[in-house]
Amino acid sequence: MNLRQRCQKRMYSGGALLLLLAFLLLLIPVLALSRYARGSADDYCFGIYTYHALQNGESLLAAMWRTVSGYYQSWQGSFAAVGMMSLTPCIWGETAYGITAVVMLASLVAGTVKLTDTLVRRLAGGDWRDVIYIAVPMLICATQFMPSPLNSVYWWNGSVYYTFFYGLSLFYAERFAALLFLPRSNRAAILIPGLLCGILVGGSNYVSALLSALLGGLFWLYAMWKKRARWSAFLLLCGEAIPFFVSMAAPGNRIRQDTIASTPPVQAIWEAIGQAAADLTEWPNWPILLMLLAWLPLLWRLCGKSGFSFPLPGLFAAAVFLLFAAQNTPHFYAASNAGPLRLRDIVYFSSYWLYLLCEWYCVGWLRRFLRQTPAFPKPRPWMGRTAAAALVLLAGFCLFSYGPTDFTAGCLRELNSGVAAAYAQERDARLADLTDPAVSDPVFPAIRSRPILLYQQDITTDPSDWKNHVMAMYWEKDSVSIAVANG
Repeated sequence: MNLRQRCQKRMYSGGALLLLLAFLLLLIPVLALSRYARGSADDYCFGIYTYHALQNGESLLAAMWRTVSGYYQSWQGSFAAVGMMSLTPCIWGETAYGITAVVMLASLVAGTVKLTDTLVRRLAGGDWRDVIYIAVPMLICATQFMPSPLNSVYWWNGSVYYTFFYGLSLFYAERFAALLFLPRSNRAAILIPGLLCGILVGGSNYVSALLSALLGGLFWLYAMWKKRARWSAFLLLCGEAIPFFVSMAAPGNRIRQDTIASTPPVQAIWEAIGQAAADLTEWPNWPILLMLLAWLPLLWRLCGKSGFSFPLPGLFAAAVFLLFAAQNTPHFYAASNAGPLRLRDIVYFSSYWLYLLCEWYCVGWLRRFLRQTPAFPKPRPWMGRTAAAALVLLAGFCLFSYGPTDFTAGCLRELNSGVAAAYAQERDARLADLTDPAVSDPVFPAIRSRPILLYQQDITTDPSDWKNHVMAMYWEKDSVSIAVANG
Protein backbone atom coordinates (compact mmCIF):
# COMPACT_ATOMS: atom_id res chain seq x y z
CA MET A 1 0.00 0.00 0.00
CA ASN A 2 1.57 3.28 -1.12
CA LEU A 3 1.41 6.64 0.64
CA ARG A 4 -1.55 7.86 -1.42
CA GLN A 5 -3.56 4.75 -0.63
CA ARG A 6 -2.78 5.05 3.08
CA CYS A 7 -3.92 8.67 3.07
CA GLN A 8 -7.15 7.75 1.29
CA LYS A 9 -7.79 4.97 3.80
CA ARG A 10 -7.21 7.34 6.71
CA MET A 11 -9.52 9.93 5.17
CA TYR A 12 -12.21 7.30 4.70
CA SER A 13 -11.79 6.14 8.30
CA GLY A 14 -11.76 9.70 9.58
CA GLY A 15 -14.96 10.51 7.73
CA ALA A 16 -16.66 7.49 9.28
CA LEU A 17 -15.58 8.52 12.77
CA LEU A 18 -16.69 12.11 12.19
CA LEU A 19 -20.08 10.86 11.01
CA LEU A 20 -20.43 8.69 14.12
CA LEU A 21 -19.37 11.60 16.34
CA ALA A 22 -21.95 13.86 14.70
CA PHE A 23 -24.69 11.32 15.41
CA LEU A 24 -23.67 11.05 19.05
CA LEU A 25 -23.65 14.84 19.37
CA LEU A 26 -27.16 14.95 17.92
CA LEU A 27 -28.32 12.61 20.67
CA ILE A 28 -27.02 14.72 23.56
CA PRO A 29 -29.93 17.23 23.55
CA VAL A 30 -32.39 14.35 23.00
CA LEU A 31 -31.18 12.57 26.13
CA ALA A 32 -30.85 15.83 28.07
CA LEU A 33 -34.54 16.57 27.45
CA SER A 34 -35.56 13.09 28.59
CA ARG A 35 -35.01 13.91 32.27
CA TYR A 36 -38.08 16.14 32.13
CA ALA A 37 -40.38 13.42 30.70
CA ARG A 38 -43.22 12.19 32.92
CA GLY A 39 -45.79 9.39 32.66
CA SER A 40 -49.35 9.97 31.50
CA ALA A 41 -52.62 8.31 30.49
CA ASP A 42 -51.97 4.67 29.53
CA ASP A 43 -48.79 4.56 31.62
CA TYR A 44 -50.95 4.62 34.73
CA CYS A 45 -53.52 2.30 33.19
CA PHE A 46 -51.05 -0.49 32.46
CA GLY A 47 -48.89 0.15 35.52
CA ILE A 48 -51.54 -0.18 38.24
CA TYR A 49 -50.76 -3.74 39.34
CA THR A 50 -47.00 -3.50 38.99
CA TYR A 51 -46.85 -0.22 40.91
CA HIS A 52 -48.94 -1.63 43.75
CA ALA A 53 -46.78 -4.77 43.80
CA LEU A 54 -43.64 -2.70 44.27
CA GLN A 55 -45.28 -0.56 46.95
CA ASN A 56 -46.51 -3.58 48.89
CA GLY A 57 -43.42 -5.77 48.49
CA GLU A 58 -45.28 -8.30 46.32
CA SER A 59 -44.11 -10.26 43.27
CA LEU A 60 -43.50 -8.06 40.24
CA LEU A 61 -43.79 -11.03 37.88
CA ALA A 62 -47.17 -11.95 39.33
CA ALA A 63 -48.34 -8.38 38.80
CA MET A 64 -47.12 -8.44 35.21
CA TRP A 65 -48.97 -11.71 34.60
CA ARG A 66 -52.13 -10.28 36.10
CA THR A 67 -51.88 -7.29 33.74
CA VAL A 68 -51.13 -9.39 30.67
CA SER A 69 -53.83 -11.99 31.32
CA GLY A 70 -56.42 -9.35 32.15
CA TYR A 71 -55.85 -7.41 28.93
CA TYR A 72 -55.60 -10.62 26.91
CA GLN A 73 -59.12 -11.52 27.98
CA SER A 74 -60.65 -8.06 27.83
CA TRP A 75 -58.85 -5.72 25.39
CA GLN A 76 -55.78 -6.81 23.39
CA GLY A 77 -53.74 -9.93 22.74
CA SER A 78 -50.26 -8.47 22.28
CA PHE A 79 -48.99 -10.15 25.45
CA ALA A 80 -45.28 -9.29 25.14
CA ALA A 81 -46.07 -5.63 24.56
CA VAL A 82 -48.53 -5.47 27.45
CA GLY A 83 -45.91 -7.03 29.71
CA MET A 84 -43.46 -4.27 28.76
CA MET A 85 -46.16 -1.62 29.14
CA SER A 86 -46.72 -2.76 32.71
CA LEU A 87 -43.06 -1.97 33.44
CA THR A 88 -43.52 1.73 32.76
CA PRO A 89 -40.63 3.51 34.50
CA CYS A 90 -42.92 5.67 36.63
CA ILE A 91 -43.69 2.63 38.83
CA TRP A 92 -40.18 3.17 40.23
CA GLY A 93 -40.75 6.91 40.59
CA GLU A 94 -41.83 9.77 38.37
CA THR A 95 -38.26 10.98 37.84
CA ALA A 96 -37.23 7.51 36.62
CA TYR A 97 -39.37 8.08 33.53
CA GLY A 98 -36.43 9.68 31.71
CA ILE A 99 -35.01 6.21 31.03
CA THR A 100 -37.69 5.83 28.34
CA ALA A 101 -35.68 7.69 25.70
CA VAL A 102 -32.56 5.63 26.50
CA VAL A 103 -34.40 2.32 26.10
CA MET A 104 -36.13 3.28 22.86
CA LEU A 105 -33.06 4.75 21.19
CA ALA A 106 -30.95 1.79 22.33
CA SER A 107 -33.37 -0.65 20.68
CA LEU A 108 -33.59 1.37 17.47
CA VAL A 109 -29.84 1.99 17.18
CA ALA A 110 -28.73 -1.51 18.20
CA GLY A 111 -31.18 -3.24 15.85
CA THR A 112 -30.22 -1.01 12.93
CA VAL A 113 -26.48 -1.39 13.47
CA LYS A 114 -26.66 -5.16 14.01
CA LEU A 115 -28.67 -5.82 10.85
CA THR A 116 -26.47 -3.44 8.84
CA ASP A 117 -23.32 -5.11 10.15
CA THR A 118 -24.52 -8.54 9.06
CA LEU A 119 -25.64 -7.37 5.63
CA VAL A 120 -22.78 -5.01 4.83
CA ARG A 121 -19.74 -6.45 6.59
CA ARG A 122 -20.43 -10.16 6.93
CA LEU A 123 -22.42 -10.78 3.74
CA ALA A 124 -21.34 -8.06 1.28
CA GLY A 125 -17.65 -8.07 2.26
CA GLY A 126 -17.45 -4.52 3.61
CA ASP A 127 -15.71 -3.34 6.76
CA TRP A 128 -16.59 -1.40 9.90
CA ARG A 129 -16.36 1.92 8.06
CA ASP A 130 -18.87 0.78 5.44
CA VAL A 131 -21.23 -0.24 8.24
CA ILE A 132 -21.01 3.27 9.69
CA TYR A 133 -21.53 4.93 6.30
CA ILE A 134 -24.72 2.91 5.83
CA ALA A 135 -26.21 2.66 9.33
CA VAL A 136 -25.43 6.08 10.78
CA PRO A 137 -26.99 8.17 7.96
CA MET A 138 -30.11 5.99 8.23
CA LEU A 139 -30.24 6.62 11.97
CA ILE A 140 -29.60 10.35 11.61
CA CYS A 141 -32.41 10.82 9.11
CA ALA A 142 -34.78 8.42 10.85
CA THR A 143 -34.42 10.10 14.24
CA GLN A 144 -34.25 13.68 13.05
CA PHE A 145 -37.25 13.55 10.72
CA MET A 146 -39.57 10.99 12.35
CA PRO A 147 -43.23 12.12 12.38
CA SER A 148 -43.69 12.09 16.19
CA PRO A 149 -40.70 11.94 18.60
CA LEU A 150 -43.07 12.37 21.55
CA ASN A 151 -44.89 9.13 20.81
CA SER A 152 -41.83 7.12 19.78
CA VAL A 153 -39.10 8.29 22.16
CA TYR A 154 -40.49 10.00 25.27
CA TRP A 155 -43.82 8.26 25.99
CA TRP A 156 -43.22 4.79 27.38
CA ASN A 157 -46.58 3.19 26.64
CA GLY A 158 -46.66 4.23 23.00
CA SER A 159 -42.96 3.89 22.22
CA VAL A 160 -42.40 0.52 23.91
CA TYR A 161 -45.33 -0.89 21.94
CA TYR A 162 -43.87 0.21 18.61
CA THR A 163 -40.30 1.57 18.64
CA PHE A 164 -38.87 -0.96 21.10
CA PHE A 165 -40.33 -3.99 19.32
CA TYR A 166 -39.43 -2.57 15.92
CA GLY A 167 -35.81 -2.71 17.08
CA LEU A 168 -36.27 -6.32 18.18
CA SER A 169 -37.78 -7.18 14.80
CA LEU A 170 -34.52 -6.03 13.17
CA PHE A 171 -32.63 -8.47 15.40
CA TYR A 172 -35.05 -11.22 14.37
CA ALA A 173 -34.47 -10.49 10.67
CA GLU A 174 -30.72 -10.36 11.28
CA ARG A 175 -30.66 -13.80 12.92
CA PHE A 176 -32.62 -15.25 10.00
CA ALA A 177 -30.18 -13.71 7.51
CA ALA A 178 -27.22 -15.07 9.47
CA LEU A 179 -28.77 -18.53 9.52
CA LEU A 180 -29.26 -18.73 5.77
CA PHE A 181 -26.35 -16.74 4.39
CA LEU A 182 -23.58 -17.38 6.93
CA PRO A 183 -23.41 -21.19 7.07
CA ARG A 184 -20.32 -21.25 9.28
CA SER A 185 -22.04 -19.34 12.08
CA ASN A 186 -22.74 -21.09 15.38
CA ARG A 187 -26.26 -22.52 15.04
CA ALA A 188 -27.08 -22.17 18.75
CA ALA A 189 -25.90 -18.54 18.76
CA ILE A 190 -28.40 -17.90 15.97
CA LEU A 191 -31.39 -19.91 17.17
CA ILE A 192 -31.49 -18.97 20.87
CA PRO A 193 -31.56 -15.16 20.47
CA GLY A 194 -33.55 -15.54 17.24
CA LEU A 195 -36.28 -17.53 18.98
CA LEU A 196 -36.36 -15.12 21.90
CA CYS A 197 -36.76 -12.14 19.58
CA GLY A 198 -39.35 -14.04 17.54
CA ILE A 199 -41.49 -14.80 20.59
CA LEU A 200 -41.35 -11.19 21.76
CA VAL A 201 -42.05 -9.71 18.33
CA GLY A 202 -44.88 -12.18 17.72
CA GLY A 203 -46.52 -10.95 20.90
CA SER A 204 -45.99 -7.28 20.12
CA ASN A 205 -47.69 -4.76 17.82
CA TYR A 206 -49.30 -6.26 14.76
CA VAL A 207 -47.28 -4.13 12.35
CA SER A 208 -43.93 -5.60 13.39
CA ALA A 209 -45.42 -9.05 14.00
CA LEU A 210 -46.99 -9.27 10.53
CA LEU A 211 -43.90 -8.03 8.70
CA SER A 212 -41.66 -10.42 10.66
CA ALA A 213 -43.99 -13.33 9.89
CA LEU A 214 -43.94 -12.49 6.17
CA LEU A 215 -40.16 -12.15 6.14
CA GLY A 216 -39.81 -15.37 8.13
CA GLY A 217 -42.04 -17.18 5.64
CA LEU A 218 -39.98 -15.92 2.69
CA PHE A 219 -36.74 -16.90 4.41
CA TRP A 220 -38.12 -20.38 5.08
CA LEU A 221 -39.19 -20.79 1.45
CA TYR A 222 -35.69 -19.76 0.40
CA ALA A 223 -34.23 -22.34 2.81
CA MET A 224 -36.45 -25.05 1.30
CA TRP A 225 -35.47 -24.03 -2.22
CA LYS A 226 -31.75 -24.03 -1.45
CA LYS A 227 -32.03 -27.04 0.89
CA ARG A 228 -30.13 -25.08 3.51
CA ALA A 229 -30.87 -25.10 7.26
CA ARG A 230 -34.49 -26.05 6.51
CA TRP A 231 -35.46 -27.24 9.97
CA SER A 232 -33.68 -24.39 11.74
CA ALA A 233 -35.42 -21.90 9.47
CA PHE A 234 -38.76 -23.57 10.16
CA LEU A 235 -38.07 -23.38 13.89
CA LEU A 236 -37.28 -19.65 13.68
CA LEU A 237 -40.44 -19.07 11.65
CA CYS A 238 -42.59 -20.95 14.17
CA GLY A 239 -40.92 -19.06 17.00
CA GLU A 240 -42.51 -15.88 15.69
CA ALA A 241 -45.61 -17.14 13.88
CA ILE A 242 -47.07 -19.16 16.78
CA PRO A 243 -46.90 -16.28 19.30
CA PHE A 244 -48.36 -14.04 16.59
CA PHE A 245 -51.29 -16.44 16.21
CA VAL A 246 -51.72 -16.61 20.02
CA SER A 247 -51.82 -12.82 20.08
CA MET A 248 -54.39 -12.60 17.28
CA ALA A 249 -56.61 -15.26 18.89
CA ALA A 250 -57.07 -13.31 22.13
CA PRO A 251 -60.69 -12.91 23.29
CA GLY A 252 -59.91 -9.28 24.08
CA ASN A 253 -59.27 -8.53 20.42
CA ARG A 254 -62.84 -9.48 19.55
CA ILE A 255 -64.21 -7.38 22.39
CA ARG A 256 -62.16 -4.38 21.30
CA GLN A 257 -63.05 -4.87 17.64
CA ASP A 258 -66.74 -4.57 18.47
CA THR A 259 -66.11 -0.94 19.46
CA ILE A 260 -64.30 0.01 16.22
CA ALA A 261 -65.41 0.16 12.58
CA SER A 262 -63.24 -2.23 10.56
CA THR A 263 -62.49 -2.61 6.84
CA PRO A 264 -62.93 -5.77 4.70
CA PRO A 265 -59.58 -7.57 4.18
CA VAL A 266 -59.24 -6.97 0.42
CA GLN A 267 -60.06 -3.30 0.79
CA ALA A 268 -57.64 -3.02 3.72
CA ILE A 269 -54.83 -4.42 1.55
CA TRP A 270 -55.64 -1.98 -1.22
CA GLU A 271 -55.75 0.94 1.24
CA ALA A 272 -52.42 -0.19 2.69
CA ILE A 273 -50.78 -0.14 -0.75
CA GLY A 274 -52.16 3.31 -1.46
CA GLN A 275 -50.93 4.60 1.89
CA ALA A 276 -47.46 3.19 1.23
CA ALA A 277 -47.29 4.94 -2.14
CA ALA A 278 -48.38 8.21 -0.56
CA ASP A 279 -45.81 7.85 2.21
CA LEU A 280 -42.95 7.28 -0.21
CA THR A 281 -43.83 10.45 -2.10
CA GLU A 282 -44.26 12.54 1.06
CA TRP A 283 -41.41 11.47 3.34
CA PRO A 284 -38.22 11.92 1.26
CA ASN A 285 -36.47 15.26 1.71
CA TRP A 286 -33.19 16.61 0.43
CA PRO A 287 -31.02 15.11 3.23
CA ILE A 288 -32.48 11.69 2.40
CA LEU A 289 -31.81 12.21 -1.30
CA LEU A 290 -28.27 13.29 -0.43
CA MET A 291 -27.86 10.10 1.58
CA LEU A 292 -29.03 7.96 -1.33
CA LEU A 293 -26.64 9.70 -3.72
CA ALA A 294 -23.74 9.35 -1.30
CA TRP A 295 -24.39 5.60 -0.98
CA LEU A 296 -23.94 5.01 -4.72
CA PRO A 297 -20.13 4.60 -4.84
CA LEU A 298 -20.15 2.47 -1.69
CA LEU A 299 -22.87 0.16 -2.96
CA TRP A 300 -21.16 0.00 -6.36
CA ARG A 301 -17.98 -1.26 -4.69
CA LEU A 302 -19.81 -3.75 -2.46
CA CYS A 303 -21.79 -5.14 -5.40
CA GLY A 304 -18.48 -5.75 -7.18
CA LYS A 305 -17.54 -8.22 -4.44
CA SER A 306 -20.73 -10.24 -4.93
CA GLY A 307 -21.19 -13.08 -7.37
CA PHE A 308 -24.94 -12.51 -7.43
CA SER A 309 -26.43 -11.57 -10.81
CA PHE A 310 -29.22 -9.27 -9.50
CA PRO A 311 -31.90 -10.39 -11.98
CA LEU A 312 -35.28 -8.69 -12.46
CA PRO A 313 -34.71 -5.50 -10.43
CA GLY A 314 -38.25 -4.29 -11.07
CA LEU A 315 -39.73 -7.46 -9.58
CA PHE A 316 -37.43 -7.20 -6.57
CA ALA A 317 -38.39 -3.55 -5.98
CA ALA A 318 -42.09 -4.44 -6.27
CA ALA A 319 -41.69 -7.24 -3.70
CA VAL A 320 -39.90 -4.95 -1.26
CA PHE A 321 -42.59 -2.30 -1.74
CA LEU A 322 -45.38 -4.80 -1.04
CA LEU A 323 -43.64 -5.95 2.14
CA PHE A 324 -43.34 -2.32 3.17
CA ALA A 325 -47.02 -1.71 2.38
CA ALA A 326 -48.08 -4.80 4.35
CA GLN A 327 -47.27 -2.93 7.55
CA ASN A 328 -50.25 -0.65 6.95
CA THR A 329 -52.72 -3.51 6.58
CA PRO A 330 -53.41 -4.42 10.24
CA HIS A 331 -54.63 -0.98 11.24
CA PHE A 332 -56.61 -0.39 8.06
CA TYR A 333 -58.29 -3.75 8.66
CA ALA A 334 -58.94 -3.13 12.36
CA ALA A 335 -59.73 0.59 12.43
CA SER A 336 -60.12 1.78 8.81
CA ASN A 337 -57.16 4.20 8.99
CA ALA A 338 -53.38 4.27 8.79
CA GLY A 339 -52.94 4.35 12.54
CA PRO A 340 -51.67 6.70 15.25
CA LEU A 341 -48.41 8.59 14.96
CA ARG A 342 -46.50 6.09 17.08
CA LEU A 343 -47.39 3.41 14.53
CA ARG A 344 -46.58 5.68 11.61
CA ASP A 345 -43.12 6.25 13.07
CA ILE A 346 -42.01 2.62 12.73
CA VAL A 347 -43.38 2.46 9.20
CA TYR A 348 -41.28 5.56 8.57
CA PHE A 349 -38.21 3.88 10.09
CA SER A 350 -38.70 0.85 7.84
CA SER A 351 -38.80 3.04 4.72
CA TYR A 352 -35.03 3.45 5.01
CA TRP A 353 -34.57 -0.28 4.53
CA LEU A 354 -36.70 -0.05 1.40
CA TYR A 355 -34.45 2.74 0.10
CA LEU A 356 -31.29 0.77 0.90
CA LEU A 357 -32.39 -2.60 -0.46
CA CYS A 358 -33.82 -1.20 -3.68
CA GLU A 359 -30.79 1.00 -4.32
CA TRP A 360 -28.39 -1.87 -3.60
CA TYR A 361 -30.21 -4.24 -5.93
CA CYS A 362 -30.53 -1.72 -8.77
CA VAL A 363 -26.86 -0.73 -8.47
CA GLY A 364 -25.90 -4.40 -8.56
CA TRP A 365 -28.01 -5.00 -11.65
CA LEU A 366 -26.58 -1.90 -13.35
CA ARG A 367 -23.02 -2.98 -12.58
CA ARG A 368 -23.65 -6.42 -14.10
CA PHE A 369 -25.29 -4.85 -17.14
CA LEU A 370 -22.47 -2.37 -17.73
CA ARG A 371 -19.88 -5.11 -17.37
CA GLN A 372 -20.86 -6.02 -20.92
CA THR A 373 -19.98 -2.49 -22.07
CA PRO A 374 -16.17 -2.27 -22.36
CA ALA A 375 -16.25 1.47 -23.08
CA PHE A 376 -17.91 2.27 -19.78
CA PRO A 377 -15.49 4.26 -17.58
CA LYS A 378 -14.33 2.75 -14.29
CA PRO A 379 -15.20 4.48 -10.99
CA ARG A 380 -12.63 7.02 -9.89
CA PRO A 381 -11.22 7.43 -6.35
CA TRP A 382 -12.75 10.90 -6.08
CA MET A 383 -16.22 9.33 -6.19
CA GLY A 384 -15.69 7.59 -2.85
CA ARG A 385 -14.27 10.74 -1.26
CA THR A 386 -17.19 12.76 -2.58
CA ALA A 387 -19.64 10.24 -1.12
CA ALA A 388 -17.93 10.38 2.28
CA ALA A 389 -18.01 14.19 2.20
CA ALA A 390 -21.71 14.10 1.30
CA LEU A 391 -22.50 11.89 4.29
CA VAL A 392 -20.55 14.17 6.62
CA LEU A 393 -22.43 17.12 5.09
CA LEU A 394 -25.70 15.33 5.89
CA ALA A 395 -24.67 15.01 9.54
CA GLY A 396 -23.63 18.65 9.58
CA PHE A 397 -26.99 19.71 8.22
CA CYS A 398 -28.83 17.89 10.98
CA LEU A 399 -26.34 19.10 13.59
CA PHE A 400 -26.51 22.82 12.83
CA SER A 401 -29.93 23.32 11.24
CA TYR A 402 -32.96 24.44 13.20
CA GLY A 403 -35.76 23.37 10.92
CA PRO A 404 -39.21 22.80 12.41
CA THR A 405 -39.06 19.04 11.86
CA ASP A 406 -35.53 18.55 13.14
CA PHE A 407 -35.74 16.52 16.36
CA THR A 408 -32.51 17.73 17.96
CA ALA A 409 -33.32 21.35 17.16
CA GLY A 410 -36.71 20.93 18.83
CA CYS A 411 -35.04 19.50 21.93
CA LEU A 412 -32.66 22.45 22.09
CA ARG A 413 -35.55 24.90 21.80
CA GLU A 414 -37.48 23.28 24.65
CA LEU A 415 -34.37 23.09 26.82
CA ASN A 416 -33.37 26.69 26.17
CA SER A 417 -36.87 28.12 26.63
CA GLY A 418 -37.31 26.41 30.01
CA VAL A 419 -40.70 24.99 29.04
CA ALA A 420 -39.53 21.40 29.60
CA ALA A 421 -38.20 22.14 33.10
CA ALA A 422 -41.37 24.06 33.95
CA TYR A 423 -43.52 21.14 32.79
CA ALA A 424 -41.62 18.68 34.98
CA GLN A 425 -41.87 21.05 37.93
CA GLU A 426 -45.64 21.36 37.55
CA ARG A 427 -46.03 17.60 37.29
CA ASP A 428 -43.80 16.95 40.32
CA ALA A 429 -45.77 19.50 42.37
CA ARG A 430 -48.71 17.07 42.31
CA LEU A 431 -46.77 14.31 44.03
CA ALA A 432 -47.27 15.73 47.52
CA ASP A 433 -51.04 15.19 47.33
CA LEU A 434 -50.83 12.00 45.28
CA THR A 435 -48.57 10.29 47.81
CA ASP A 436 -50.39 11.61 50.88
CA PRO A 437 -52.84 8.95 52.18
CA ALA A 438 -54.84 11.68 53.93
CA VAL A 439 -55.76 13.33 50.62
CA SER A 440 -58.46 11.20 48.99
CA ASP A 441 -59.79 13.51 46.27
CA PRO A 442 -56.99 15.82 45.08
CA VAL A 443 -57.83 18.63 42.69
CA PHE A 444 -54.94 20.07 40.69
CA PRO A 445 -54.42 23.18 38.61
CA ALA A 446 -54.16 22.52 34.89
CA ILE A 447 -50.69 22.07 33.44
CA ARG A 448 -49.72 25.39 31.89
CA SER A 449 -46.34 24.45 30.42
CA ARG A 450 -46.89 22.03 27.55
CA PRO A 451 -43.69 21.20 25.64
CA ILE A 452 -44.49 19.70 22.25
CA LEU A 453 -41.99 16.87 22.68
CA LEU A 454 -43.03 15.87 26.21
CA TYR A 455 -46.66 16.75 26.88
CA GLN A 456 -48.89 13.82 25.97
CA GLN A 457 -52.23 14.56 27.66
CA ASP A 458 -53.54 15.30 31.13
CA ILE A 459 -56.46 14.40 33.33
CA THR A 460 -59.61 16.51 33.00
CA THR A 461 -62.11 18.34 35.19
CA ASP A 462 -64.36 15.25 35.07
CA PRO A 463 -63.40 12.66 37.73
CA SER A 464 -65.20 9.96 35.71
CA ASP A 465 -63.01 10.49 32.63
CA TRP A 466 -61.00 7.32 31.93
CA LYS A 467 -57.69 9.12 32.40
CA ASN A 468 -58.81 10.44 35.78
CA HIS A 469 -60.17 7.04 36.75
CA VAL A 470 -56.99 5.06 36.04
CA MET A 471 -54.81 7.70 37.68
CA ALA A 472 -56.97 7.51 40.80
CA MET A 473 -56.66 3.72 40.83
CA TYR A 474 -52.90 3.94 40.35
CA TRP A 475 -52.43 6.33 43.28
CA GLU A 476 -55.21 4.67 45.32
CA LYS A 477 -57.40 7.78 45.49
CA ASP A 478 -61.16 8.08 45.44
CA SER A 479 -60.87 10.57 42.58
CA VAL A 480 -58.51 13.00 40.89
CA SER A 481 -59.41 15.97 38.74
CA ILE A 482 -58.38 19.34 37.36
CA ALA A 483 -59.82 22.46 38.93
CA VAL A 484 -62.54 24.14 36.87
CA ALA A 485 -61.24 27.44 35.49
CA ASN A 486 -63.07 30.53 36.68
CA GLY A 487 -64.84 32.52 34.00
